Amino acid sequence: MKEVDIMVLPEGLLNRRYNTTILLPNTEKSYCDDPNIHFVLRNISCAARKVRKYVVINLNVRVNCSHDDQSFCAYQDDSTNLYNMAIAFDRNGDMVARYRKYHLFGETGVQQTEKPDRITFKTDFNVTFGVCICFDLFFDEPTLDLVQQGIKHFVYPTKWYSEIPYLSAVQYQQSWAYANNVNLLAANINLPDIKCSGSGIFSGRSGALQVVVNETPTTKILVAKVPVHLPADDEYSANTFDNVIFKETAMESGDKHFGNNRSAEQTIAMNLGQEKLTDYTVKFLDFTASHYKVGSVCNEAICCNYTIEVTDNGEQKGKSSYSYAITVFSGRRKHGTIENLLTGQDICGLVACTDRNSKHSCGIRLPTAQVQNRYHFKKLHLRTVLSITHMKIMPNTLTQQLLPLKPMEFEHQIFKVEGADKYDVTLNLNGQQSDLLTFAIFSRDFDKDIYNQITPNSAASQKGTFILIFCIVFSISGIISIEYIEKRVCYSALMVE
Repeated sequence: MKEVDIMVLPEGLLNRRYNTTILLPNTEKSYCDDPNIHFVLRNISCAARKVRKYVVINLNVRVNCSHDDQSFCAYQDDSTNLYNMAIAFDRNGDMVARYRKYHLFGETGVQQTEKPDRITFKTDFNVTFGVCICFDLFFDEPTLDLVQQGIKHFVYPTKWYSEIPYLSAVQYQQSWAYANNVNLLAANINLPDIKCSGSGIFSGRSGALQVVVNETPTTKILVAKVPVHLPADDEYSANTFDNVIFKETAMESGDKHFGNNRSAEQTIAMNLGQEKLTDYTVKFLDFTASHYKVGSVCNEAICCNYTIEVTDNGEQKGKSSYSYAITVFSGRRKHGTIENLLTGQDICGLVACTDRNSKHSCGIRLPTAQVQNRYHFKKLHLRTVLSITHMKIMPNTLTQQLLPLKPMEFEHQIFKVEGADKYDVTLNLNGQQSDLLTFAIFSRDFDKDIYNQITPNSAASQKGTFILIFCIVFSISGIISIEYIEKRVCYSALMVE
């Protein structure tokens, strides 16, 4: 890993917010040089200096109210505020950025800043990174604000709870990086029993340079050469994707769980969330009568037009097969048990279902070893028209391996409708596909969001001793770092789960 330049660790890896919080020091010294600094911060700072790498970590930290820039002080017993924070260190081990997560996901006791931080840091290999954490990627602030400012590279620690059919981890990571045409270094913690798995290094319209989803608790390191300069939106062609690397660097050569190389006999261990489609308009497609379908499904706000052609491979004894439905939605949705939050979205999509008579079966994944891919898609075309709002429109795809399609496998286009305040949006399947779970036009409509800012929690913080020894973290990953290959040409990214 000597050539590696920058490393990103997942959210929630190094401590937990309830009993292992760390006091963030207010000092101009390097953390490595100050013996009074908490050993986790000091050791990471020293390690970054020793190996001469940029390092991005995530911690739950306490900040003295007297040194904070917020008007509130949530924990009066020790005069601190508690934040979910990403911290970036440079090659000297000096802290060069700290970002406080703004869009909290049911994180009781953690404070939300009064306004979102817009944090960047510049490297010596001519790249300026924006910083965001987990649920931030689902909103316009601060991420899209940074994109609009010209930031093309993002570090992204996350603990993403995967949900199908539209919001599994790497599915959404690639959709977001593709739609914004940016590089995204996404490090997700690997806890498949609680719906968390899926990391990747994504490069704009080129898609995933490296990506992995593990269905068992496993540590993985991903490394890739990432271009500093991305082609403009209209400069991509089929040749753009010729040199994209679709493989993983595993800690053990015999442990391969990447892409379509995954064994068909591997059993499912990952727990997945399911979005309830109760408020969706759903039309099931019966391919037994005709293998060619053309039609339109509408709700009150939008219509989803489709043209589909399949071949039918028939049933196989002892196997199950998916049926498919067109789903349409325009409105607001909840996110689990999170209160005071509804987010706007518009969706025109094809999804796999386990029961052709129940919309509640859409977004359920069958064990891959039990599946017979009955329907082989020869043609798949979706089109919808959306009123222009403050929005982000993305292609949203997912296979049975919980991976997105490669960008050369689909075509996504957005056109402004002449004389109308509307977008005409299409999504086409290039080639043929047999293992689709989701193929959709997904738009986040920020104007529909209902989001009440969280009141800072005044309950007493729970303190404790940090329980994960630093040397264990580094023995897991070899040395966690990221590679710089050639100044102004490319950098390489590494993540650990």
